[in-house]
Amino acid sequence: MNIGISTASFYPMLLEDGINIAADLGYRRVEMFLNSESEYDPAFCKERRRQLDDLGIEVISMHPYTSAMEGHLLFSDYPRRTADALDQYRRYFEAAALLGARYFTFHGELLRSRGLPRSSPDAARYDTYADLCRTARECGIQFTQENVSWCKSADPEFLRGLYDHVPDLAFTLDTKQAVRAGYTWSDYVDAVGDRIVNLHVSDYSKETDCLLPGQGECDFSALFSALESRGYEGNAIVEVYQTDYSAPESLAQSRIYLESV
Repeated sequence: MNIGISTASFYPMLLEDGINIAADLGYRRVEMFLNSESEYDPAFCKERRRQLDDLGIEVISMHPYTSAMEGHLLFSDYPRRTADALDQYRRYFEAAALLGARYFTFHGELLRSRGLPRSSPDAARYDTYADLCRTARECGIQFTQENVSWCKSADPEFLRGLYDHVPDLAFTLDTKQAVRAGYTWSDYVDAVGDRIVNLHVSDYSKETDCLLPGQGECDFSALFSALESRGYEGNAIVEVYQTDYSAPESLAQSRIYLESV
């Protein structure tokens, strides 16, 4: 399993500066977290692609800054907003393709979302997911749903419903979000494991739900083995926050630790 890092780990550092630091720390795979609308501009993406190529870095996945709004944008009672948001996300998929990404990471509806039409909400939801998967595929990107503690995707049963009704949908597993939702990573592997294509990793303890890998009690060997037994051949992307470490150099130790596992 290859080890990468999310540029979210360097936020609020500018994206291009975070890429340089990731390279300095020995990472050669990244998830790109784009943080402003101008960062989806084709000229900006092409410049970042040149930077990435010069550094020998491969983009595994892309994550949009609109994650907290996805329920409102795509699952509301207002059909014109949904149509506009699908056009907006097509631009995001096109940007992901310019960056060389394989996957797109999606949060979806908030836990308290009022968005879906009152008649046949599940059917409307599945239709929107199918549209997103199709549009992403047309751009050469695989669309993935991430488990997120403050979204409906925190519930493994919700994910099972998506699994059963949206055959083109893939999944991103996030270990920290599992802990924050009160589940274990194995709950999500049991629910959708053979369609997991992307993995966000961090560590945790009884006191803290997000630590650098190797500083807590997560059994990464068991995690990797469980995924590989279901055919996973992807990457493990370190995703922490700037408040989780005192110096960027400690992120290099996380890479070394995970590579040893």
